[in-house]
Amino acid sequence: MLRILRPTAPRTAIRFIRFYSSDIINNVTPSIKKESLSPLGKHLRDSIKLTGPLTISHFMRQVLVNPLSGYYMEGDVFGKKGDFITSPEISQLCGIWYLTEWMRLGQPQKTQLIEFGPGRGTLMSDMLRTLSQFPYFYKTITDVHFVEASPGLRKMQRAALVKGSQDNDVIRIEGNKDEPPIETITRSDGVKVSWHDGIEVVPEQWSCIMAHEFFDALPIHSFEKTGTEWREMMIDIDETKESERNFRIVKSPISTAMTKTYLSDKKFSTDFKDGDRVDISPDSWGVIDRIAKYLDRNGGTGLAIDYGQDYIQGDTLRAIKDHKIIHPMCDPGTADLSADVDFKFLKEAILKGSEGVSAYGPITQKDFLQSLGIQARIEQLFKSAKSSEQRKVLLDGAERLMDPELMGRIYKVLAFAKESSDVKGEPVGFENKKFILPVEE
Repeated sequence: MLRILRPTAPRTAIRFIRFYSSDIINNVTPSIKKESLSPLGKHLRDSIKLTGPLTISHFMRQVLVNPLSGYYMEGDVFGKKGDFITSPEISQLCGIWYLTEWMRLGQPQKTQLIEFGPGRGTLMSDMLRTLSQFPYFYKTITDVHFVEASPGLRKMQRAALVKGSQDNDVIRIEGNKDEPPIETITRSDGVKVSWHDGIEVVPEQWSCIMAHEFFDALPIHSFEKTGTEWREMMIDIDETKESERNFRIVKSPISTAMTKTYLSDKKFSTDFKDGDRVDISPDSWGVIDRIAKYLDRNGGTGLAIDYGQDYIQGDTLRAIKDHKIIHPMCDPGTADLSADVDFKFLKEAILKGSEGVSAYGPITQKDFLQSLGIQARIEQLFKSAKSSEQRKVLLDGAERLMDPELMGRIYKVLAFAKESSDVKGEPVGFENKKFILPVEE
């Protein structure tokens, strides 16, 4: 009798098949292993267990700047190996824009540059290099001030602006109970560079202010309309077996204090339908309000460059890790959290917070760079490039900055300036773009 030999499955495979089959029959999903909790993750979990779900605003603040292991506190998150790349073409053209503003606003004898969230200091370093080609303006620059929370990034910024500097070159000016200490160092060209926790302690002087990809990282509160009411979105512990994440976004069952504070305006009851979401950043309002008041007292001009829209949006919270978008609840502290900027919100804060500061735009990054002659600049660099590889890098970078499908449209540029009655004209690139505060009903 002929025997037919059949291959047999290993015992482990049989056990897996039986287990998986029984799950299918019983309609049970196999459990997924949870991510390991970092010290920051454990801190967030314990906080939620103690006080209940966190607001998205509190969660973002902890994830980004918590000294335990916040994303910006961990070291170099910028450059090719990090999650951000700043093009030198943007830096150089922004320097030219500030030069034109200095001329438009009366050519003050003393100026200083202030940057919020300066990253590695690359943008400011490139701007100073460009401005040094215009001695009549450059000689008026007395100081550079960085508003930066991360000790690690402060070291990188110092290395970018003061070549060959050492830790012991930094002068630490101790504050008191009301004023934090100030770190400062002087460049070889005489420009002093200082670091601060906020604009409140920056010396009073005519200033050029830069906020490049700064406002998108400020915390938001997120809300969803449920029927005729609004509910705040919160961060809770995820103990389900269907997700590897330890945290999840849930909807508050009752109206929170923030809901009553920020969504009482009539437009929120009439202009939105069930299921709509809105993101609001009180921190952004507070920062731009302080900037506007500072310029109102001292004079000056500024730019806010970020991705966003000129209206309120919702559900824009995102996480970026290794240049890829991931779920915002994944392994807190290892990815950058950000949300789209509401430029209309910023403009209203500027005009409501100060009498003499005007706001312009926003315009797209493409229009801003074109108004400053980026095409001629790229052509000049292309001709001087020494290899085909350099030319390719240059063209790829220009496309990334200008293409409407990449950064050219989603990135917006907002301008603001203290203008006296005798100032004529408008900022370069912002002709007929002055914002007028709507009349409240």
